[in-house]
Amino acid sequence: HKTENNSSRSRVPTKPGQVVAVDQMKSPTPGLVAQLSGRCTTARYNYATIFVDQVSDLSYVYLQKTQSGAETLEAKLAFERYAQDHGVRVQHYHCDNGIFDGHVWRNACQELGQGISFAGVNAHHQNGRAERRIRELQQMARTSLIHAQRRWPTAITANLWPYAMRLANDSLNVLPSLSRNDGKSPMSIFAGTDVHTNQRHWHHFGCPVYVLDRALQKGTIFGKWKSRSRVGVYLGRSAQHAQSVALVLNLETGLVSPQFHVAFDSAFQTMRKSMGDDQPSSLWQQRTGFVDPTGAPPVDEFVTASGGTAPEGVDPQDELPHSPADSEGALPSYTMEGFPHSPGDSEGDTP
Repeated sequence: HKTENNSSRSRVPTKPGQVVAVDQMKSPTPGLVAQLSGRCTTARYNYATIFVDQVSDLSYVYLQKTQSGAETLEAKLAFERYAQDHGVRVQHYHCDNGIFDGHVWRNACQELGQGISFAGVNAHHQNGRAERRIRELQQMARTSLIHAQRRWPTAITANLWPYAMRLANDSLNVLPSLSRNDGKSPMSIFAGTDVHTNQRHWHHFGCPVYVLDRALQKGTIFGKWKSRSRVGVYLGRSAQHAQSVALVLNLETGLVSPQFHVAFDSAFQTMRKSMGDDQPSSLWQQRTGFVDPTGAPPVDEFVTASGGTAPEGVDPQDELPHSPADSEGALPSYTMEGFPHSPGDSEGDTP
């Protein structure tokens, strides 16, 4: 760390927010931009900015469509709002060069009186905390995606990677830290208070989730012998709602809505051949433009640990660790970055 007199001095953070490592990840596979209503967008997530607090080890993932300075600044503002909600003020950023060495990022830090330091050119190991967290999240997300895809191949593609990564990050933040003897989680340390999570609210990414019919959610009269639910894809927990509210991808419309009245099949039992192999048709890939209506195959590249794609003929599962631990049109629409209106407006469903 360079001080004001330009002398080198070791900076050892002791409180959350004093030093935050930040870096960006690029995905070769475009990611779905979840929408609550409207015509499905053809914009895609291609990048993610990851922030890691060096004291608590808490991380924050912000999904981006581009690597522009303006969108990266949005990531910074989003993380600082998140930190402020937990009583933390960010004082210093440690980052790689590139976009973080631009005028937009530097000016934003200067306006807030925040320090900034950089890793050496091509010395990515000097930003090891962020680099390691990106690798961990990528490995965990890839493991979840491949596990789900092999059990539900018609519905799960690698284009869902943004939400697999978010869920993986949520799990790392609430699990007890193995590097601490007190067993506190990164979230507890970051917030300065005990934060507990309910195990019942954790389910495997991409698993089938059965959403109660809208009429029954409203308590209206419903046919005795009619199907009472529809099946969707679980994309993780909603960041704007209680932990018991799930984000569910509609297989027919390609829209994503927060739902409360749901039943999970975390073990993919209803997709087994022994259950008749009667997997529901999945149209979300066509609705969102990942599959050409003429029948062109979907984009389905699984990202490898090094950031590339698996070579032809090589099973991406071979590059996986054995366990996760090792390892956006024409019409106005709303994205899941915020909920400008009631979730009940989506698809006619009321969470």
